[in-house]
Amino acid sequence: MSQPTKKQTAKLDLDVLETLLDEGRPSDVLAVLAEAKKKDSAAWFLTGEAQRQLGSFEDALKSYAACLKVADEAERRMDALLAMAACYRTLGHSAAAYELAEDALKMAQELEYDEFAVRAMQEMGMALRAWGRLEEALDLLDAVLSAYTQLKDYAGMSFIHWAKGGIFRLQGHFEEGVAQFKKAISLAKKAGDDISVAYGHCGLAGISRICGKIDECVKNYKLAEKIFRKSEDVFGKAYTNCGMANGLRQQGKYDEALRHYNVADKLYSSIHDTVDLGFVKWGRADILKRKNKMAAALKDLEEARVLFDNSDEKRGQILTKLSLAQVLYALGRTDEAEQLYEEGVSQARAEGLHTYLESYT
Repeated sequence: MSQPTKKQTAKLDLDVLETLLDEGRPSDVLAVLAEAKKKDSAAWFLTGEAQRQLGSFEDALKSYAACLKVADEAERRMDALLAMAACYRTLGHSAAAYELAEDALKMAQELEYDEFAVRAMQEMGMALRAWGRLEEALDLLDAVLSAYTQLKDYAGMSFIHWAKGGIFRLQGHFEEGVAQFKKAISLAKKAGDDISVAYGHCGLAGISRICGKIDECVKNYKLAEKIFRKSEDVFGKAYTNCGMANGLRQQGKYDEALRHYNVADKLYSSIHDTVDLGFVKWGRADILKRKNKMAAALKDLEEARVLFDNSDEKRGQILTKLSLAQVLYALGRTDEAEQLYEEGVSQARAEGLHTYLESYT
């Protein structure tokens, strides 16, 4: 598709900008919007969408907030609320995400906007999923899936199956999770949504790793990497590098894994995704621990603990406590290690998570 002309830029042709976003060209969208002297609610919203597609979630939040300040249309306000919810969820702030999505749902119900009500329920379900409230999340996501199935919205159906796959992984229901991710990939292909295909492969890779099917894990991350390489999705590239590193780590390819962790570290840092950066530090620390570099492992884990403690990411908090306990024990700090280990297992059981059993990963 050709670049927008100066005439299009002056008029801010929204259809052209939305098409560019659909084509995965957020940088082009930002270039056009940068020339706009005054932004209305639509321009601010599209700025946020482009920033979110690039993985710049904090900048996107600012743009959506600016949109809300000037938006009169109910549809635009609900769009902005739901987009902000997605950003907060990704950044590890599930409670804030849930509240914003709930506000959008109330508005949609009052105005009888069924499409927005479904989208709001989806975002509420995703916030509950990130929060660790898995059964509540499943109930909401199943209701959303039913709506998407009636509409034959293959992209929407793909997303919900992907989300359910992640829930089943956390619950330890691995066969069901694998089936959900495969269904998500199939529907994404049917929808012609390559990026969703890539995320589906990431999901399938992650659950394969937990099952000990490491070759399957690495294969799926490589399939995802081929798609993300052609895109501007920084988050997707970081996510894939971190996941690939996890798989290589389990294969015992430590130096290769460290290279991927270091790439993921730079990418997540560039978009200020502190929660996922915590997982990078946790995984890298595991390799340093296996290389008997305990002081370096301790540094990464202490940094990961701070990152996770400033979020709602329960799984990260638990895994970091358990890993810290192992390193502290190796350093002769037995009492601290015992206390942290007990805290980690107790938290996992209280949250209904089984991550304390994943020590082999």
